[in-house]
Amino acid sequence: MGNRTRFLTDNLPKILPPKIDIVFKMLFGDQRNEGSLIAFLEAVLEKKIDKVQLLNPINKQKNEDDKLSILDVKVQLKNGEVIDIEMQARNVSEFRSRISYYSAQMLAEQIGSGGKYSDIKPVISIIVVAETLIFESQKCHNVFSMLEREEKFSFNDLQGIHVLDLSRILNEKNELLSDWLKFINSESEEEFMAVAQKNRAIAAAYDELKVLSADKEQRMRYEARLKMQRDVWAFEDAARQEGRLEGRLEGRQEGRQEGMLSIVSLLEQGIPLFEAKKRLGLK
Repeated sequence: MGNRTRFLTDNLPKILPPKIDIVFKMLFGDQRNEGSLIAFLEAVLEKKIDKVQLLNPINKQKNEDDKLSILDVKVQLKNGEVIDIEMQARNVSEFRSRISYYSAQMLAEQIGSGGKYSDIKPVISIIVVAETLIFESQKCHNVFSMLEREEKFSFNDLQGIHVLDLSRILNEKNELLSDWLKFINSESEEEFMAVAQKNRAIAAAYDELKVLSADKEQRMRYEARLKMQRDVWAFEDAARQEGRLEGRLEGRQEGRQEGMLSIVSLLEQGIPLFEAKKRLGLK
């Protein structure tokens, strides 16, 4: 059976949870699962999609990209539209600003230095959050675009942002989208089966999830990613308590040493949490 094993000897979940970004990427960032990805996108965007091209497919044989702070799934549609999907398990500082920045970056990178503005195609950011990001609304699915303030007409259709809140699935009126979000939010076999039995595309995604969950190497990647995230979160919590998170992480404190590395960079280099905190001057 190669790297796949019928008997799991670790303490990880039997079925790896899609709401962890590395699992989400392994599932939807694989060209072989194009059908499931298209079905999910159709549920979110409420339009027919014929084909997608993965712009940053995951390499299941290598794990260099696991160290990235963001594991997104970026695709291009047949009409040229670019869609970036991100699974975020925990809200981070300035998250809304980062979403706007990456959306603008997707527009800018289309034309480079010698392109034409007329060549720019619409970009859509789809953010799936496990913790509430949009407190101004009780909706599960919030959609943002650039509108005129009073008359509410669109400036253009070049940017769209969708925020899907897993903690508000019960508020979602679109049953198809609700089922996909329940699948992503599932943790037990019973929860997965409940939605897989209702939808053929979700059933196919669940079948692939079971395959990758039985793969020893992919389980090791999941465990390593989870450990790094927990280390980062522990550091952030400690730094917030000291009231110095923003200045320390962004290197803006007065008299900082040149070249100070962020906590993420230090942890990615294999430096233990206690040593990283020491280097950044945190107790």
